[in-house]
Amino acid sequence: MEIVERIISLEDKLAIKELNYSYLFAADRKDHDKMAAHFTSDGVLTSIMDEGTIVLKGTKGISDGFAEILKPIQTAYHLGGQLLIDHKGEEVTGKSYVFVTLVGLKDNLKYVRKIWAVYEDEYSKKNNQWFIKNRVATVAWEEKDIINN
Repeated sequence: MEIVERIISLEDKLAIKELNYSYLFAADRKDHDKMAAHFTSDGVLTSIMDEGTIVLKGTKGISDGFAEILKPIQTAYHLGGQLLIDHKGEEVTGKSYVFVTLVGLKDNLKYVRKIWAVYEDEYSKKNNQWFIKNRVATVAWEEKDIINN
């Protein structure tokens, strides 16, 4: 690979990492519009959990879906890591681990939900900016506890 191609590949990988971390910061702030803005206009988010699978499509569908999901959440904290990016020209995929802690209220009971998940992504570059085209978020493990306060 020529030096210019290697530099472009490294720049793209860094931009994709920043895209992923920016998404997690928006999730911590429960900013559903900003979370959705990380996706292409026809992007798809599939969340696979024990209680079922949720599929959100397009930035409006993703934003509206997150708004509903985040309603009972008082505090959110996302920790992302181990992002591996496979960059082959225009086809770019990634896989990362995410640890999520959510504190919420349901039936007047405060709870903490800890989620260990894997994100498998496809990315798309438009106007020199990277977006998530397709994300499959699979819950690998989850714990939920009631907090007595």
